[in-house]
Amino acid sequence: MWKKTIAIASLLSLAVTGGGASVGAYSPQLNPFPIGIFWPPGPAATSNQTYADIAGMGANFVVGGNGINSYATNDAALQYAQANGVRILVDDERLVWREQAVTQTTTGMGLNVSSSNRIGQTITTPSGTGWGLNTVKLYIDKDNWSAGTTLTLSLYDSPQKTNLLASNAITGPVDTFYPVFRLHTAVASNTQYYLELTSNSATPTGWVVTSAGDSYSGGRAYSNGTPENLDLWFDIGFGQRAYNDSHQPSAADIADIASHYRTRGGVQGYHVYDEPSIEHMARIDQTIRSLRQTDPDHMSFVNLFPNYASEAQLGLDRFTGEFISSSNRLGQTLTTKEGQTRIDTVQWWVDHSQWGSGEQLTLRLWNGPAKTTLIAEKTLSSSTTDWPVFDLQANVSPSTSYYMELTHNGGGNNSIGWVVRSHANEKWNNDGTAYINGSAIAADFWYTVNQTIQGRTYEDYVYRWVNKQPDVLSFDHYPFLIDGSMRQDYYANLEVIRRQALRADVDFWSYIQSVGVTGVWRAPSESDMRYQIYTNLAYGAKGYIYFTYQTPASSGGESFFNGLLLPDGTKNASYTWAQQLNGEVAKLGPTLMGLTSNGVYHNGTVPSGAQAVPASFYWKAADAAAPVVIGSFVDGQNRKYILVVNRDNANARTLSFNVNPRPSAVTEVSKQTGAETSTNYNAATGVISASFQPGEGKLYALPAGY
Repeated sequence: MWKKTIAIASLLSLAVTGGGASVGAYSPQLNPFPIGIFWPPGPAATSNQTYADIAGMGANFVVGGNGINSYATNDAALQYAQANGVRILVDDERLVWREQAVTQTTTGMGLNVSSSNRIGQTITTPSGTGWGLNTVKLYIDKDNWSAGTTLTLSLYDSPQKTNLLASNAITGPVDTFYPVFRLHTAVASNTQYYLELTSNSATPTGWVVTSAGDSYSGGRAYSNGTPENLDLWFDIGFGQRAYNDSHQPSAADIADIASHYRTRGGVQGYHVYDEPSIEHMARIDQTIRSLRQTDPDHMSFVNLFPNYASEAQLGLDRFTGEFISSSNRLGQTLTTKEGQTRIDTVQWWVDHSQWGSGEQLTLRLWNGPAKTTLIAEKTLSSSTTDWPVFDLQANVSPSTSYYMELTHNGGGNNSIGWVVRSHANEKWNNDGTAYINGSAIAADFWYTVNQTIQGRTYEDYVYRWVNKQPDVLSFDHYPFLIDGSMRQDYYANLEVIRRQALRADVDFWSYIQSVGVTGVWRAPSESDMRYQIYTNLAYGAKGYIYFTYQTPASSGGESFFNGLLLPDGTKNASYTWAQQLNGEVAKLGPTLMGLTSNGVYHNGTVPSGAQAVPASFYWKAADAAAPVVIGSFVDGQNRKYILVVNRDNANARTLSFNVNPRPSAVTEVSKQTGAETSTNYNAATGVISASFQPGEGKLYALPAGY
């Protein structure tokens, strides 16, 4: 997907063991509530006025992008952001991309291009994964390039030109002998493609400089489709995601970036990566650690895929394994988190279909690979799933390394496998490593600590990231489809994100769909946007980001329409909708930021993955069929709050609720002032009612001690 080319015992135990709102988890603070935008005005449109418009919409931070990715463009944006009370998660292309050039710079001859003479060149892409062909620089005599003559460079799959992949045109006159054609399209690795230069004029342009002979082994030049024994002069820029093929940004680049921004005003932190695969997470985590070493005062931001991403996108399809037997011991070092004092349970991924009668697996927790002190152990004789839970109930010290070892008793056929691990040299963790028979290997076994989940699921993906203790957990899920329907996995995604955020004691932010994509997403209505914001708040979101602010140009085969700003920079109607919604949330924000989610329930039809209102819950809809989301919260003094959302995003509704036991009063946190205001709650009957716009939420407070 194009983006910036995101099982428990009880909900009560979640609230107790997961912790509360992580105020202070990111710095500087974004008051009164984090409201962000993605795809800001580009370099040419960066001005005090455009940043005043961002602030005027009620946003207080920007996720960098849209060409704002260098020192010059970021410094200009930061100046205007700071002047308008906005902060930026700065984007630097070195954190996201690595570049590689393919060149042929031998000269000696040349060809002319005209409407009757097409010039081509076959080229071969680099080895590796995820390449994009970005730019092509040619050597053309600018003095023989007439004004009004347009040269177009097109990329095809072959000289037969079956499929046009990208093209870019430049019209003369030009002021350089080395014009750059910008194609920016994905290409396969180690594959031959065909570039062809054409002209709209019968007058020859050139020379287009070539070698005197066949100098480039990856292809050759063409004239009108006929191969020549020479090659064009070219310098082709390829780009690849920075973490592909076991790469990552250099330590020097990371230190340079952090040194540049750490003292600049307007910096919220670093936009490190969007939608990582599991195989990239450890290296991204290492980049964040390096940023913190140079700049500990600003946050790092990574956004996760939604739950409808493919297994390949999430990286859940990349694993291997080991067989365990009496002669093959499997181990893993791990490091406890700051403040962690217990390892109650550990889960491993073991193929239980290969676990026969008489076979026992024992997991022992040691003080280290030398195994001088045994801390805890648990033996299992069987498992009904591939994710057996070893109940260790061990006291541990925070920020301390330990060693787990899994052994086989020799019974049955003395072999169980696989025990799942990462591929060699694809580390899943930075604070430990796998062992086989006491020897470390450059891999990690799959495991979880203090919770039970299923491997190769979206929750597994999210757990891998939050286990690295990010500054904030962010994800995107765009639910409003072009046919007018809504994705059915919207709430299942929120359930996973909320659960894992609470477990990790980290705030979560979500992206809000505010743009359309031709053939994929509709441009959201005002009620659609209201629905997204209030349902996320009901699940405990502590921030949100609009995708997108300015409408992006078409990219990667996607055509965008109707963002908050239109392509020409003028305000869409949705800008005003967002402005109104942000104003409401800003008033609720000081209260919301101090609340901890301890339950989310659905009245009426219960969406997939969600929970119905429990029979014992104190706040119930009077109409059992009414589509309502009920978010339950407590503050730091254990005072109860309820955030009610009309789950109907097409119709306004008057909703009534029964509160039992009956409190003495129920107040509403005002969206106009942020103060608690009276409601029509009847203490004699325990009934409260209110009118709700489509998708609207209201935040209610119960008396202290209720």
